[in-house]
Formats: sequence, structure tokens, C-alpha cells
Amino acid sequence: MAVNRGCSLIFAGVVGVFGWCATVQAESSLTVEQNRLARMEQSLENRLVELEDVENELLGYDYKLKRAQESLEQARTHFQESLKELKVAEREHKQAPSSDTERALNKARHAYSMAERGVDSRNRRVEFIQSTFGDLESRLKASQASVADNKARLASQQALVDKLVQAMLVQAETQKRAKAKPVAANSAAEQAAPIGKPEIPQPSAASLTVAEPKFEAPAPADETVETPAAEQPEIDPELLAYVRGEQERLEKVLSELEDEDDSGKQTFRNLSMRPSGGESIEFEFLGQNQYRLVAPVSAGRQTYKINSWRFRRTIPADDEGVRYVFIFDARRLSRPRLVMYPEYVLSHLD
Repeated sequence: MAVNRGCSLIFAGVVGVFGWCATVQAESSLTVEQNRLARMEQSLENRLVELEDVENELLGYDYKLKRAQESLEQARTHFQESLKELKVAEREHKQAPSSDTERALNKARHAYSMAERGVDSRNRRVEFIQSTFGDLESRLKASQASVADNKARLASQQALVDKLVQAMLVQAETQKRAKAKPVAANSAAEQAAPIGKPEIPQPSAASLTVAEPKFEAPAPADETVETPAAEQPEIDPELLAYVRGEQERLEKVLSELEDEDDSGKQTFRNLSMRPSGGESIEFEFLGQNQYRLVAPVSAGRQTYKINSWRFRRTIPADDEGVRYVFIFDARRLSRPRLVMYPEYVLSHLD
């Protein structure tokens, strides 16, 4: 019976070790997938902000296009009227030439020329807005497709995380039952075993000898323990594409400055951001109502307050303490835009 009990304890220990190893591995996989899920949530938030920005810009250009078309129609009407006045002035001057009719003719010619130029300039403006409107429609479709793709990826990743959590729960229940079986078997064996006089073994000569203590030689002083290199954060291709697009957008906006001394429009002389539970951090003005700062972030759902605006974002757990780039676009004060991404992504751009 003692042998059976010992075997049961050994078996329980082996099951416990293997169960612990499996649990640690499962928890590690779950952590990795949860971080990947958080990054997908972050990418979806970025794309939703981008989609909203394109929609607002498209609405603005739709209004501009209507106004430009109305202005073009008015210019065309004015052009037709000036053309009639010119023909009348030419006919009157031809029938009865005089200094008065000559002045009237010159005035009509000037008015006709200005009206013609007005039609040309307004027509070019309509064409420019239509071209920009078309580009925005293409951007809107691309942004909508990106949001749909991100939502699909997020749903798939959420299903994977849920599956891992369920597997861990099943594994924990299995380990609990496996540990309970040897304990129940030991209890039953102890109750069934007869109580007898224990046998005391006679001491042998070997057991009477004093064992000499063993000392392990210390490791040489010059040996160093190698520490694993810090793991590089996972770069989501979607995040990389987003950062590249935002860099190009910022460069395009700043390229509109006429010269290096021109800083463009600056709405805020002092602009700061206060993270959740953190201190205020000042933005740097870049030009054209673009503001930038770099600061470490905290993991989880965060709220960033900039003046009276609040922006909520998801930060993955493995980005705890990582420096993020914040770009505040204040060109449209009715709906300003906050762009943010890890600073380390910049080193992966082409």
C-alpha cells in the first residue's frame, strides 16, 4: 500500500509539472494574441478617424463644388449680357460714331473681356474642385475598404482569443480532476489498509558511516550570464501602411508653405495635451496648423485631452511606456484630428 501511495504521489507530481508547463505556454500564447488583438483595435481606431476625416473633407468639397458651379453659372450669365452690350455698342458706334459712342464701345469691350476672364477662372476652379472631389471619392472607397478589412481581421482575432480562453478553462478543469483522482485513491487505500505493527529495519554498517559533505565549486568570476536580447515589438503591416500614409499627408500639408520663413496659419500659440492621470505636455508647432509631440504612453484604454477636445485610443499591453508620436491637425476646428503611432515604427519606413 505504501508503494501504491508513493506511485500516486509521483504521478500527481508529474501531472502537476506537465500541467504547469502547459498552463504557462497557454498563458504566453494568450498574451501574444491579446496584444495582437489590441494592435488590431488600434489600427481600426486609426482607420475610423481617417475615414471620418475623408468624409468631412468630402462634404466640404461637395459644398465648394456647388458654390463654384453656381458662381460659374452667374459668370456665364454675366458674359452673355456683356456680349449683348458689346454688340449694341459696336452697332451704335458704327451708325453714329462720336467720342461718346467710342467711350461706350471701349467700356463694353473691357466689360466683355473681364466677363470672359471671369468665366475662364471659374471654369478652372470648378474643374479643380471636381478633380479633388474625385480623388476624395477614391480615398473614401479605399478607406471604407480598409475599415471593413480591419473589422474582419479584428473579428477573426477576437474569435481566436476567445478560443484560447475557452481552451485554458477546459485545461484547468482537466488538471483539477487529474489532481483530485490520486488524492481520492490515496484516501481509499489508507482506509482499506490493516493497521499492524510497523517493521523497523536493522541499521547496516553503511548507514552508520558519516557521509562526507559535498561542496560545489563556485563558477569562475569571469563567466557572465547572457541575458536574452529585448524582443522587438511586432509591426502590424496595417499600422505600417497607416503611418506611411500619415507621413506623406503631413509632408504634403507642410509643402504648401511658400518659403522656409513662412510658418503658415497658427491658431494656438500654446497647445498642450493631458493624458489620463498624467501631466500636461506641450505641442510643437510645425506649420499650417499642424502640432507635434512625442511622449511615453500607458497601456489600455486611454483618454487624451487637448483643450476642450477628448480623444480615446487603445494602447497594446506591450507598448507600456513606449514613446508615441502625436500629430494634432487643427485645420478644421469643428472636427480636429489627432494622429498617434509608436515612434519605433518610423525606423521601419522605406
